[in-house]
Amino acid sequence: MTKIHINVTDPVNLMSLNSTKLKEFLDSFDHVFSDCDGVIWSKVPSPGVGAFFDRIKQLGKTVHFVSNNSMRSRKNYEGLFEAANIKNGYENLTVPSIAIVEYLKSVNFNKAVYCVTCPETINVLKSHGFTCKHGPDIGAPLHSDYQQYLEDDNEIGAVVFDSDFNVNLAKMYRAINYLQRPEVLYFSGATDRYVPMKPGCLCLGTGIFTDIVSEEANREPISLGKPGKLFGEFAMKRAGITDPSRVLFIGDMIEQDVGLGRATGFKTLLVLTNNTREDMMAHPHLKPDYYADSLGSLVPVLNKV
Repeated sequence: MTKIHINVTDPVNLMSLNSTKLKEFLDSFDHVFSDCDGVIWSKVPSPGVGAFFDRIKQLGKTVHFVSNNSMRSRKNYEGLFEAANIKNGYENLTVPSIAIVEYLKSVNFNKAVYCVTCPETINVLKSHGFTCKHGPDIGAPLHSDYQQYLEDDNEIGAVVFDSDFNVNLAKMYRAINYLQRPEVLYFSGATDRYVPMKPGCLCLGTGIFTDIVSEEANREPISLGKPGKLFGEFAMKRAGITDPSRVLFIGDMIEQDVGLGRATGFKTLLVLTNNTREDMMAHPHLKPDYYADSLGSLVPVLNKV
């Protein structure tokens, strides 16, 4: 039976631990899963992140990365990992587009996918042999002309939402229409309702549009992005890990990252790069097990071990 890890105490500041408590913390997990955006880098790598992961590996832990961001290309990710002095980062990275591909393969999917996604998710699906349809990027100027988006397409066998920052009513009409057929699969990648745009400023993300379509179609998507449990389990499977209680998940977002940890049974560490301690303590039902200012701030602490 899967162990569900529930935090019933206040989050622990890792900077305040004495040597005994620090050893207990390190002995409580074998694997680290880390978010990327906001944890390892924003526009540039955060100071000390490479040294943090090097030290974690020296302490005998495995390191993997889990991100909701399917928008970056492999080349872009590899460049960011290299700049952060993290080796083999992309090879150990799980993003929603890859999880969606693997799910479709597992059910021998052979129809077309309607994509309300970023271009890179479409590229990933196509690279694995799937037929993709998308658009229109600009809807008809008159609402009376929107009837054209209510025509069914029997070639469509799945609808995917994943970080389309050009979403519009026309695309939503089509998605809702296709989802009236119960056999059409429905996936969501990134579900972020809010995303950090600059320090201290969270703005609307694309997850709000998935929520609208779900409500109108009366369908719940297969969630293959944070904080979906299935996504956490997929990341574990890719990493060859079977016990979620031995995983420490590091993130910067309460809903997505702490939420994933809670759903999957991971221990959680929140870095306060996009939240304050007051934000963390004020959340009505999600709190991490541990917190720290940043990963770089933990390097001197770990060097004491």
